Amino acid sequence: MEQQKILIVGAGISGIAIAKHFIDRGHSITLIDSGINRSSIIAAGMINPIVFRRMTKSWRVDEFLPYLESFYTQFEKECNASFFIPITIRRMFSTEQERSLWVEKQGDSFFKDYLEALTESDDKFDAAFNQFGSGRVKKSSYISASIFLESTKKWISQNQTLIKDTVDYNEIDPVLSTYKNNFYNHIIFCEGVEVRDNPWFQNMPINPTLGETLTITSDRIIENESLNRKCFILPIGNQQFKVGSTYVWDTYNSDITVAGKAEIEKNITYLTDSPYTVIDQHAGIRPTTLDRRPLIGTHPSFSNIHIFNGLGAKGYMLAPLLAKEMVEHILDGKLLDKEISISRLIK
Repeated sequence: MEQQKILIVGAGISGIAIAKHFIDRGHSITLIDSGINRSSIIAAGMINPIVFRRMTKSWRVDEFLPYLESFYTQFEKECNASFFIPITIRRMFSTEQERSLWVEKQGDSFFKDYLEALTESDDKFDAAFNQFGSGRVKKSSYISASIFLESTKKWISQNQTLIKDTVDYNEIDPVLSTYKNNFYNHIIFCEGVEVRDNPWFQNMPINPTLGETLTITSDRIIENESLNRKCFILPIGNQQFKVGSTYVWDTYNSDITVAGKAEIEKNITYLTDSPYTVIDQHAGIRPTTLDRRPLIGTHPSFSNIHIFNGLGAKGYMLAPLLAKEMVEHILDGKLLDKEISISRLIK
């Protein structure tokens, strides 16, 4: 295929994943980003194959996990950076019923790749409050968001074009497919909640969801596992931990709050009474959807205008494979999964 010119708006995990796939296929990328990241930079980057609330597998996890591991490890080599970090997630059961449900599912072939069989040491685990026992999740990991974004943007700027600027929608001509009079075969919006100002996709049902996290330091909390009950405590090195997260729906205010800090600190007490010090607090707005499925596809009136959005709290798990599917949709005409396609919303 002849080399195409692609303009991507937004350099969070969505925009970078899209850019990487186009670059790998030999196309020319211009990535424009305001530098104001409301979601990807503050995300914990947790990759958890299990939804604890319903004790079931995460959506399409059997496809996402092997692909993301290959994607991130290869990207690490190209960026000469380390941001993909495997870690065991330990779920501290909150009831005997939750423990029984884990036991019931641990031997099921549908779950065996993700749930470790409970052992006596899991029941006696004493590095967190353990009234009902605990279970370990297999194939879990996290992405160090700050390292990922810094190193991948640097890699893109060395190989393609990265512009730090706020996109001017008035300078986009969807008929001529130009931005500031420069032609692009395709323009892809990966803006997160900023899509509310986008004249082509502002009616997409993005639900802005505030999430807050704390960074704490403690010499008593274990560093080899991520603890989970009511919140997560994720070790990030040097006796520091990221803890979260909160959910406040339908808000564009990304300021940190006293209430958010108090909620997280209360939830920590369900896991440990180890002393700690809060050294930082972050807040960001996740682009979530009511049906918990991304918003991906092509504008119904302009075949060169596209959206890749709504990945929500699981963005680092979903983005690699969904970006591949999006690029194949644009370049090869492959149909998108009906669950993610914006065609499900367009009458």
